[in-house]
Amino acid sequence: MTDLALDTLEARGLIRLATVQPELEYLFRHALLQDTAYESLLKQERRALHQVVGQALEELYPERLGEMAAVLARHFEQAGETDKAIDYLAAAAKFAIDRNAITEAYELYGRASALQPPYDPADPASVRRRRIEIELGRAQAGFTFLGEAESLALLEPLVQQAAQLGDLKLEADVHLAIALERQLRGGRPLGDPLLARSLERVDQIGKELDDPLIAALSRSIVGLYEIFSGRMREGVATLEKVQPLLAQKRDFVGSSFALVALAFGYSRLGDFAKAEEAVRSSRALAEQGDVVVRVDAMIGESTLHSIRGDLDAAVPLAMQCTQLAEEAGASACVVASNFVLGDAYMRQGQFAAAKIAFDRGDQIAQMTEQRIFKPSIAAYLRSLGASMGEYRMHGHTFEQALAEARDIGDLWGEATIIWKRAETESKKPADQRDNAQMLADYATAAKSFEDMGARPFTARVNRDWGHALIAQGQTEEGRAKLRAARDLMVELGITREADELRAELGD
Repeated sequence: MTDLALDTLEARGLIRLATVQPELEYLFRHALLQDTAYESLLKQERRALHQVVGQALEELYPERLGEMAAVLARHFEQAGETDKAIDYLAAAAKFAIDRNAITEAYELYGRASALQPPYDPADPASVRRRRIEIELGRAQAGFTFLGEAESLALLEPLVQQAAQLGDLKLEADVHLAIALERQLRGGRPLGDPLLARSLERVDQIGKELDDPLIAALSRSIVGLYEIFSGRMREGVATLEKVQPLLAQKRDFVGSSFALVALAFGYSRLGDFAKAEEAVRSSRALAEQGDVVVRVDAMIGESTLHSIRGDLDAAVPLAMQCTQLAEEAGASACVVASNFVLGDAYMRQGQFAAAKIAFDRGDQIAQMTEQRIFKPSIAAYLRSLGASMGEYRMHGHTFEQALAEARDIGDLWGEATIIWKRAETESKKPADQRDNAQMLADYATAAKSFEDMGARPFTARVNRDWGHALIAQGQTEEGRAKLRAARDLMVELGITREADELRAELGD
């Protein structure tokens, strides 16, 4: 376009000068003007212009191709160069993940997927590998917000495709993604066929390649299951062994995620010094990762504060976690952070705020089929309802919640539900209370937590049990439970609650 033409357009207010350095650059004054100008071009002209612009950007900014990948993809897509568009979309998705834009990465992988032809085993290996990598990247980017059926629909076809390709590391990545997906939904290594199959295949690949990291990744998923299902000692031992190897892999199932699980395990066992060290390490690693990894680390830290009884520290951190998780669309983190927040609010006596948190966590857990959280949330909601004077609640009963927890082998959830059932019974009017069932539940919950080594929870159940006994007139037995709770809290450093019991006992 000539200088005279540009001057005329500027004089008529259609464009404006943007910059003169390093090159003369104009902008349309309104997007509608740009659209009109673009639509006035013939399709062939548009394709040619997009081709020229794409090539020019590649030549001018070779050091910024990652940053400009999304723009380059759009130009080459419009130019009809589909292969280059797919490559740049995949590069843009990886660039987005590195900069915390998880949902953007998922959309970019989705666009790349839509441009690919249907899978054909006769295609060149490079084409098949690219297709598998894009579909796997899409599933991984959507890991925290896709439903189970959506995730498996993306991942399951890749099992055979990766095996046919013969790339063992890529095949291991596919199976690891499936295993983590199944574990998140409450699958058991010995009771879930898909989970068991994928873990077994990853172990085989690790042996075939003589790669200890691949085997460590498989064991880390088992360790996650062990910790979150109440087998804390086993899970901690598993993750302690594989953690040094996991430090080599910080994406997806990596070192930071395992450290967060260790923080959970140590906290539940009452080993707060080790939990603090795991939290510090996970936060340090998380700073180099995406927003979901950072939220995971923060959830681990807020959980540590909560279990140790530092509710004033747990609440604001958990609130921050819920906000960041919502913004990132990370549904698993939304559920976990709201669970921590609801529990802390409940123990502070902020029942209305606790209900909001538990309701949100329950809503997302139901939508995304997060079976590992649903039973415990149901139990907490019923106990919370009793605290608010609501004894006839709709929704899952304690019996239904127990059945769900037992179905997925969740010993932790089972003990928690029984504890909350006893707690709920204790809040009822005396003439409506089933005292025998309540005391039996306290005894069962206390033994379950003790068997797990979950000392902070053993102490709190004994405290609640003692209060229930005293309310029934069994004062000496009740005070004995309170003293046991106090001594264990003193040993663990749960200071505030220990001081409350000291005052109650007249120490």
